[in-house]
Amino acid sequence: MIKSGYLSLIWIMVVILLLGGCGKMNKQDETDLMKEAKTIAVQHLKEKYEIDVEITKQKMLPTYVNDEITMEGHVIGHPDQSFNIAVDYKEKKTMNFAMSPELVSAIRAKGHEPFIKK
Repeated sequence: MIKSGYLSLIWIMVVILLLGGCGKMNKQDETDLMKEAKTIAVQHLKEKYEIDVEITKQKMLPTYVNDEITMEGHVIGHPDQSFNIAVDYKEKKTMNFAMSPELVSAIRAKGHEPFIKK
């Protein structure tokens, strides 16, 4: 006969296994979110700083950590003008924009100050 302590442990493990699959995103949903986040980031940088960029790397954080996709990229034709940016895919907004000194100079040359929030 199984002792009640072991039975409780087995039930806990079953519940964890059953719930472990819940909340996971399927591959198509993840792909769609990555495309949408890329579009949001590119459009944001175009509208705010008048720069055309390409995203060279994307990474989706695990959903239990944050609703965020991080990206790396650069201005088209200027790989030295690089940046990192994140998109909150639930709120549909950009955040954590970091840029190389070369990109800072290029943005300022267009008449924008990248470190002033508007």
